[in-house]
Order: sequence, then structure tokens, then C-alpha cells
Amino acid sequence: MEIPVYFFTGFLDSGKTTFIESILRDPNFSEGEKTLMIVCEDGETEFDYGLLMESNCIVKAIEDQEDFNRMFLEECSRKYKPERVIVEWNGMWKLTDLAPDTFPKGWMVYQTVTTVDARTFDNYFQNMGGFMFPMLQATDMIVFNRCDAGTKDIIKNRRVRMINRRADIFMDYPDGRSEVYQESLEVNLDLSKDIVDISDADYAMWYFDAMEHPEKYAGHTVRFLCQTYRPNGMGKNNFAAGRFVMTCCAEDISFAAVVCKHPSAAKLKDRDWYTITAEVKHEFFPEYQGMGPVLYVKSLEPAKKPDDDICYVK
Repeated sequence: MEIPVYFFTGFLDSGKTTFIESILRDPNFSEGEKTLMIVCEDGETEFDYGLLMESNCIVKAIEDQEDFNRMFLEECSRKYKPERVIVEWNGMWKLTDLAPDTFPKGWMVYQTVTTVDARTFDNYFQNMGGFMFPMLQATDMIVFNRCDAGTKDIIKNRRVRMINRRADIFMDYPDGRSEVYQESLEVNLDLSKDIVDISDADYAMWYFDAMEHPEKYAGHTVRFLCQTYRPNGMGKNNFAAGRFVMTCCAEDISFAAVVCKHPSAAKLKDRDWYTITAEVKHEFFPEYQGMGPVLYVKSLEPAKKPDDDICYVK
């Protein structure tokens, strides 16, 4: 039997408890299933234990991250035989620290939800980016609580959509309204040209747009400054071409690369600089785990490293 596990994370007093209670009251989510709730921190808001009893919830509390382990969870599974599991995770613990074999057989993480207090978000982002960035990046849903008229601008300025392009983002207001946050991230390039030049300033936005909408660039020839990289097992005629991109802060710098094909790929050295000219095709490729942009190289010319080798999201 498959046991769904739902993680709710966020900093202390970001609204996790209130959000969990709201879904327990939702008949579309809760139909009396035997639920194990693991609470990993004590916030100012306490659970309504009457609601927990009505919702067929069993509550277990832990204080230390090392206690959230396979042995503890297997004991809970044997003792309580839950039909689903809700985890109110401590926002100062990183989900990425969980070992792959943490969960008992049959337990599957269905969804991770991150709650954020919109009033303190900008301050936390500036001063605790090392904790907040991976929290936002790894989640399936982001809920901004206690929003006001300026919340949209804060989310946009901090490039939350760029940090996590797949997550659903909601803004909840004190009066009970809820709004889906939407933002267009398309880059403005003239695709009518024979060769579409992608500047350093445009690279980050082009990369994210091409990864999300590869069919948009299929058949077009692009040219940009890049570094090359050949992961093990990629194939002798394949390599990756890209740039290091910073979305919002130093903690999120990553190599944003696209798959390329060229007969001399095996001769390329990692992190060498080139100006690449290539035709974009929309194809399946294993590294993408699906369809994506594949560049068929027309020319690869050695180039100098720029003064600033980081590309930024505008």
C-alpha cells in the first residue's frame, strides 16, 4: 500500500499550522483517512486538537532533526498504520539533507508546500538566503501569507518565479482572498533574423525560456558566448554549452547549459570559452529526461573569458 507523505515547511510562524488546519477542514483533501502528523517545531499557533481528533489525526512531535530517521518512521508505521503522513517540518532544517532511504517502504513524498510570511519575506531573503533559497527551490507550492498591495512587487523583485519555475505560487490576504501569482518571463529576441544573437544580458532569460518552450526556438540559429562541459557518459559527439547564472543571490549560482551536438565534442576541454553558433532543434534527450532544446553546432570559435563571467536575471 502506498502511503502519501505531505511536507509543510517554512520559517517559524510563517503560517504552516494554520495552512495545515485549513486543508484538514477541506473535504476534498480529508475524508477521514488515518493520518500521522509529525510536528518538528513549536510555533506560537497551536493545533486545534478537536479538529485533529475529528480528522482522525495522530500527532507525534520530535525536536531534533537526527530523530527524523528510518527507525523512527518505521516504528510509527508499525504502531499507527497511517493511511497518509503530514510533516510540519522545521524551517531551519534542509529537506535536501534527508537521506534517500529515510522513508519506510511504500511511503512516497506527494507534495512539498512552503509557507512564507509576506511581511518578513524580504528581510529573511536578504539575511537568510542560504536557508530560504533551497527551501523555495525544492518545493511544489509556495504560499505567501498576510499579503498586502506590495507583495507582488516583492515576489517579482526577488525573482521567486525564476528560483522555482514549476511551483504553484499563491498569495493569501488577511481578508480571506487568495490569488494565484503569475508572471511572464519571456525574453524579447528578434527571431526573424538569420542568426539570433543572445547577449550576456539576455542569456539567463533566454535559457529559462528555451527550457520551458523549446519548440519556440526550433529551426532558428542562435549565437552566444559559452563555456563547454562534457559530463561522463554523455556520448562522444555531445557536450553541454552554457553560462553560470545568478537568479537572485550568490547561493543560487548554477551552470545553466543546453545540450549540443558536434563531431569534435570529445576534444573539447571543460570550462573553455567559445562563441557557439548552432541550429536549435526540439528533441528528446536523456539529460533532459524528456524533450528539450538540442543545439546542432555550425561553428565553435575560441573566445576570451569576459570580465564578469556570471550572467544575471534581469
